[in-house]
Amino acid sequence: MLTLISPEDCLRLRDFFTEAGYVEATLRKHLGAAELPSRQLRNAPRLLDRTSFPSSLNVLLRWFWLGLTQSREQIAGLVSNEFLILLLESGLLATNASDSALLEPQAMLLHVDGFLIASDHPTAFERHQSELVLWPNPTSKFLNRFAVRRHSRATLDLGTGGGILSLSAAKHSDVVIATDLNARAAIFAQFNLRLNGVKNVEVMTGDCFAPVADRKFDLILSNPPFFITPKTDYLFCDNTMELDGLCRRLVKEGPDHLNEGGYMEMLCEWAQIEGQPWEERVAEWLQDTGCDAWVMKGLTQDPAEYAQHRIRETSQDTSTDAEFYEGYMNYYRQRRVEAIHDGLIVMRRRTGSNWVRIEEVPKTPTGDLGELILSTFAAHDLVRAMDEDEKLLAIRPKLAPSVRLEQICNQSAGQWHAESLTLRLTSGFPFHLTVQPLVAEFLATCDGSRTAAEAIDGFAVTANAPIENVRSECLGMIRKLIERGFIVATISPACGALPASSSGSSPDCITSVVLAAPASPRT
Repeated sequence: MLTLISPEDCLRLRDFFTEAGYVEATLRKHLGAAELPSRQLRNAPRLLDRTSFPSSLNVLLRWFWLGLTQSREQIAGLVSNEFLILLLESGLLATNASDSALLEPQAMLLHVDGFLIASDHPTAFERHQSELVLWPNPTSKFLNRFAVRRHSRATLDLGTGGGILSLSAAKHSDVVIATDLNARAAIFAQFNLRLNGVKNVEVMTGDCFAPVADRKFDLILSNPPFFITPKTDYLFCDNTMELDGLCRRLVKEGPDHLNEGGYMEMLCEWAQIEGQPWEERVAEWLQDTGCDAWVMKGLTQDPAEYAQHRIRETSQDTSTDAEFYEGYMNYYRQRRVEAIHDGLIVMRRRTGSNWVRIEEVPKTPTGDLGELILSTFAAHDLVRAMDEDEKLLAIRPKLAPSVRLEQICNQSAGQWHAESLTLRLTSGFPFHLTVQPLVAEFLATCDGSRTAAEAIDGFAVTANAPIENVRSECLGMIRKLIERGFIVATISPACGALPASSSGSSPDCITSVVLAAPASPRT
C-alpha cells in the first residue's frame, strides 16, 4: 500500500521524474501515443519495443506505465540509489517476496495537467479487484474541463477516486473536501495530494453526502459510479441502486449542500423508458430543487450497444461475454429500457423562480468551458431581468467575439450563387443558426454602438415592414440570441442586471425576413 512520505521527499521524487523526462509531452512523443497497455489494443509488443533502449525514462515507463517487474541488475546505473529508496519508502515500488533482487511496481503513474497521479494498473481488471482505483480517464478529464474556476470558499469533490478533480480545484478554492466510498481510493487521493504538494484538500470516506452532512459549498464536482448495469463488481463505476437511481439521488440531495449562488456539476447517465421522452426522466430529477439547471446530453446508446461497451470496458475474460450479455439484456428488458443517455448536469442554487434548460449538445466543445458555464447562467439571468420590452430596447446588443457568418455558394451558369448563410459559434459548443440575408445585415449592426431600439428602427426601414411587427419579433430574437451566447449586451445600471457573455445554444433556423425567434430549449 502507498505510504505518505515527507513533503520534502515528495518534491525530490517529482524532480527525479521530471529530470528523467516522465512528463506528459515527452511521454506522448516517446511512446508514439499516450495509450495504456491493453490486451484489446494488443499494444504490448509496441510499448516494449519503444522502451527497450536502456535509459532512466524507459526504466520508469516499464515500471509505472507497463507495470513490469525489473531486476536490480537491469536498472543498475540508470536509477540512483537515492531515487530507488524513495520509490520503496513511498510504496510505489516493492521488493519481490521471494527474490529481493526483483522490484515490482505497486501503482501506475500518469502525468496529467502538470500533476503526477498514482492509480492502479489496468491489470487490476484481470485480478477482479473491486476496490480498483482508476487512472484519470476521459470522463474525469471531461468534467475537469467544465469545472467552474472562480474563487470558491469551499469545494466538494464527491467520488474523488485518485483525486484529479481535487488537485485542480485546490488552485482556486480555500478548501477542498474530497470524498469516496472506496477507502482504498481515499488512500490514493491522499498520496497524490502529498506527492503534488497540495495542502488545502481534506480526504474523507463515506457514501454520497454523508461525510459532509452539515456542510455547504460554493462548488460541488462529481463523477459518480453511474454505470447502468446489473453488476456491482467495481466501486469506481458500479452502484447498488436501481437503474439511474444514484444520479437522481445526488441531484435531489446536492442542493442542500450548496451555498446561494453555488454550482454543482455532475457527469451522469440516465435510462430512457419505453413511452417516455428522454427529457422527462431527467427533468423530474430537477423539480423543486431550488436550482437553475442546464442539462447537456451527449451520447445515446441502445441497450445492446451499451451492454457490449460496458462488458468490454470491465472484463478482460472473453469466455464470460455471452453470460454477461444475457444478464445485461434481461435487466434492460425487464425494466423496459430502450436507450441510455450520458451527459453533464450543472445546477446553481438560487432563490426565486428557477429555470431548467435541457438539450442535446455537440461532442466537440472548445475554449474555456468553465467560463462557458458561468456565462450561460449569466445570460439566462440577463434575459429574465429584461422582462419588459422597454428594458431590452435600452441595451446595446453586440455579437459575441466567437460568432462567425458562413456563406455557402453553388456554381451554375459560370457564376457563384448564394445558397445559405449560417451564424456559427466558434468557441464553446459549435452551435449554428441559419439566417436570411436581411437578418444577417441586421445582426451586423449589433456592434454595441447602438441601442436595440435604434438597431430595430433601422432594420424596420430596411425591411420595409411595420415597426410594431419588427420590434416584437426582433426583441424575441435578441432574447434568444443573448440566452444562447450569440449576442452579448451592454446595459445601463438603471436596467438592474449584469451583462451576459458567450454561452451555448441549440441548432435552429431563422428563416423569415421579419423574423420569429428560434424555438427555445425544453424548460
